[in-house]
Amino acid sequence: MLVNFADILKDAEKGNYAVGGFNTPTLETLKAVIDAAQEMNSPVMINHAEGDQCVVDIDVIGPLMIEYAKKATVPVAVHVDHGLTDDFVLRAVRAGFTSIMYDMSAYDFETNVEKTSKFVKIAHSMGVSVEAMINEMPANMPGKGMTIGWNTERTDDIPLSEFFTRPGEAGEFCERTGVDALTVSFGTVHGKYVAKPVLDIQRLTEIKAKTPNTSLVMHGGSGVDANQVRDAISHGVKKINYYTAMTTAPAPEILKTIEGSKDPIYFENIAQMGYEIMKEKCMEAIKVFLNKD
Repeated sequence: MLVNFADILKDAEKGNYAVGGFNTPTLETLKAVIDAAQEMNSPVMINHAEGDQCVVDIDVIGPLMIEYAKKATVPVAVHVDHGLTDDFVLRAVRAGFTSIMYDMSAYDFETNVEKTSKFVKIAHSMGVSVEAMINEMPANMPGKGMTIGWNTERTDDIPLSEFFTRPGEAGEFCERTGVDALTVSFGTVHGKYVAKPVLDIQRLTEIKAKTPNTSLVMHGGSGVDANQVRDAISHGVKKINYYTAMTTAPAPEILKTIEGSKDPIYFENIAQMGYEIMKEKCMEAIKVFLNKD
């Protein structure tokens, strides 16, 4: 069933679990996420990032996402991930998306507050929830960088802690903008990790104390071990973006199949294999996000 992002997060706050946010730029990915959520009986968020417009236009994938959400047997929010321009996010609103990540994080703090506040008023008047972010998060994503909101110049001589969210700033931002959710940086990165991540749970606790009426979001869920994920959930994170591990998992198995076959391989068989592997990875992630023993 198609639901509002804010309603999903309210339930997550009460139940002390996190909702997975999975990007779905292909039909196989979309089916994998919805089927995994239904099999796990878990709410889920399906995302389309502005950066994935090069893969498929929102006017094409958006209606499919909404149709799959409506027919799902579990609550599904249809969400824009890293919406960087007003034109794109308004297209999503008109298409029926129930939440928007309005990412003005590349701008200075005051400009971010001003732009986000205006958008929140518009979105809330139409029943659309809003996620935002302050400052930039590092990214280890060759070929996936964006001109706004993603730091694609990550180098080892810049301490990761330089990108961490400041609790006081987070509190002020949420109070002044009225956002429903805030993406926070406390040890994760976008994309694939080059070293084992270590989350700053103390900082997360301090951020949560300053943002009592806002749900906290962790991007870069791929590659963080289960115990740290559960710790983050218990200390305030209620939405976790997870994509890289899921979307890169099929390639090695597909390569083995291609190299080991003497017969022609039909593309639909490759697509089906990708769907099955991504569904399994999605289920593994959801199991952790539900935060149960």
